[in-house]
Amino acid sequence: MANSNHKKLIPNEVLLPEVARLISEGHTVTLTVRGNSMNPFLVDRRDSIVLGSFAEADLQPGIAVLARESTGRIVFHRIISRRGSVLTLQGDGNLRATEQADTADVMGIMLSAIRKDKEYPCSERTWQRYSYWWMKLTPVRRWLLAVFRRI
Repeated sequence: MANSNHKKLIPNEVLLPEVARLISEGHTVTLTVRGNSMNPFLVDRRDSIVLGSFAEADLQPGIAVLARESTGRIVFHRIISRRGSVLTLQGDGNLRATEQADTADVMGIMLSAIRKDKEYPCSERTWQRYSYWWMKLTPVRRWLLAVFRRI
């Protein structure tokens, strides 16, 4: 009997615009994390994120977003600063690299993270503490990430 539960890989160029369309219609979308830019809190191919709609006022530092950055690449990174409609984004696992995106280019915000099969709503204290402390620990992230990568 064929396994009807296997996962299908779809290129980001096809998948992410469709994700944006679904979110704009009021749906939520769950995606498996791909890549290491959001380590240590979101791990490649292990964890998932639930994305949903937002109001422009929600786009504040600390919020993780799916957005088309200024070079056209679609990223899932955290807002580290906002000036008017310009957002500066950075992956939690990135030490220096940042991206710029306009608020109009945000496709969705993370509503919850699913880590090791446990869901952490972004509106609850646990995830807010993770986000707050990780942003505050930017000066020592290099060492924390080095320890994480060795585990």
